[in-house]
Amino acid sequence: MRLLFCGCLLFLIGCGGGGPELPVSGIVTLDGKPMANVTVRFFPDTDTDPTSSGYAETGTDGKFVITSGKGKQGLVAGRYKVTVSKGKAQTVSSEEGAGAVIEGLDIKDEFPPCYSDPAQTILAFSVTGDGQPIEIKLDSKKK
Repeated sequence: MRLLFCGCLLFLIGCGGGGPELPVSGIVTLDGKPMANVTVRFFPDTDTDPTSSGYAETGTDGKFVITSGKGKQGLVAGRYKVTVSKGKAQTVSSEEGAGAVIEGLDIKDEFPPCYSDPAQTILAFSVTGDGQPIEIKLDSKKK
């Protein structure tokens, strides 16, 4: 009976969604200067729990703390693709001048796809729980 109970307990623990959330924090810099109000997103890579993802917005000092899609701080251990974006809203209207009817809102990202597009990003980091802040160093010369 004890063996059956232990087996069931181990099964339930194993179904916890990839493990505990580990703290993930860091700083985003562009050419060595902290970037404020930038959105940082972590997307699970192939070896990471596919339901694990996270996001944060940098403060005025460029620092961030990732919150998981489940609303908890941190992410499960694994490898993640990372995107950094900062958009500028552009309105598209059907007429010019005051009182124009706005048909849509287009967000144009300030960063090139190598930083802002999940399919093209060159940024990747491993979440290990070592407590070390992640440094996301961006270069304005990248296209």
